[in-house]
Amino acid sequence: MLQVHDATSEPTNLIRQIHELSKPQFAAALGSVASHSKPIDKISHLKGRETQINTVEEAIYTPGRHVFIYGERGVGKTSLAKTAGRAVVDATYFKQFGCGSDTTFGSLMRQVIEAFAPKKLASIQKGSSFGLSKLLSVNASKNETYGAQDVITVSWAADVLASLDDDGKNTIRVVVIDEMERLTSPDARRDFAELVKLLGDRGALITFIFTGVGADLEAILGSHPSSFRQFAQVKLERIVFQPSLDIIDDAFARFDIDANQEPMLTARYRIAGIANGFPVYVHLLIEKLLYALYYDRSATEITLDHLRQAIEAAVVDAQEEIRKSYDLATRGRSDIYRLATWATADSWDLERTTTQIYQSYCALCERVDAASIQQKNLSQVLATLKRPTHGPILSKGFRHGQYQFSENIVRGYVRLCAAAAGIELQDLSPRSDTPITHAHARQTRAVHPDRTGGPPTTLRR
Repeated sequence: MLQVHDATSEPTNLIRQIHELSKPQFAAALGSVASHSKPIDKISHLKGRETQINTVEEAIYTPGRHVFIYGERGVGKTSLAKTAGRAVVDATYFKQFGCGSDTTFGSLMRQVIEAFAPKKLASIQKGSSFGLSKLLSVNASKNETYGAQDVITVSWAADVLASLDDDGKNTIRVVVIDEMERLTSPDARRDFAELVKLLGDRGALITFIFTGVGADLEAILGSHPSSFRQFAQVKLERIVFQPSLDIIDDAFARFDIDANQEPMLTARYRIAGIANGFPVYVHLLIEKLLYALYYDRSATEITLDHLRQAIEAAVVDAQEEIRKSYDLATRGRSDIYRLATWATADSWDLERTTTQIYQSYCALCERVDAASIQQKNLSQVLATLKRPTHGPILSKGFRHGQYQFSENIVRGYVRLCAAAAGIELQDLSPRSDTPITHAHARQTRAVHPDRTGGPPTTLRR
């Protein structure tokens, strides 16, 4: 049992268990609770998605019903699909397939049918075998050979998948088709929309769960209104603050680290704040933090230096496609462009007005001791950041005069870069129409008092 940390006494070793593990043991234990590079597959590790899990499960239990999960990259669409699907059916009846730019409806259906009923792919090719018997007009015979089904049509695929129910076992099957936005062919998308309609009409006990980056169902599957009623549509937003903390607490608990003690308490708030609602960044940061602790064999607690190492490692480890637009926007350019991107990310809100961004920009300039430009000049910089030559890292918001990131997962990377440079950006929702400036340099003050009911706490150096 870990003792309560007392700042007046010798520090308790709060991370002893980490150092008792071999590297393979540590990596396996960490991988069971933190995973930024692969989907979550256990409900106990999927935080803040209880309502969405219920929606998906209800659809699976309803014959002829299918699911469409959509939203930004990095919010956990595949994790939700995989977790909810495997909670209902075992591995034998759960299959997952991904889309690529060269994927066709036929190629995907061939994989699906091969997984559940490979014999259905064989087609009978009848032929006659005549030899001397024909010349003698006696004992003419015919034979049958089997070959692969060449053309997979929508109706044929629907018939085959519906026929899986003929065994009378009432077996539910779940198929996840991941990253539908990569399916570039409009015809292929239309075929999938037609497929789910036919399966729905038949009441087949198979549920397709589609995931995709997009704003709505039509953006992914195209215009096919008659098939929309077959779908349970699940829009996945960023997780709120508490589920982020829950992910971190699970990881700490795996190694018997008491997250309710300092300095761990402050570290978890820092990580959740930087991640800004994207589970992928919560997992990435906690993974890098725990590795920093593992390599520091003399450590007895988390320090500011461990957190700094984790943030810097996370910046390096981010995917190339995520880093690219930020590099195009800032590398080799005036610091104004870097500060402008940071200022745009200085809020929980995904869309910000020029005035709000300018307030954050001026605060950032004070913190880094840089001269600020006028708002009209910043407006020109923000407009430039919408050009392909600068990412484009920004795009116009829903309303006139608003800006947002072209991809919000890049927004999370921008927050990581700011943190690596010693700047903490705001993560709380504004409480008024004209929010105060938020950006501040990393100091010993780390936790907003509204979150803990007491004064801010500190990380030991």
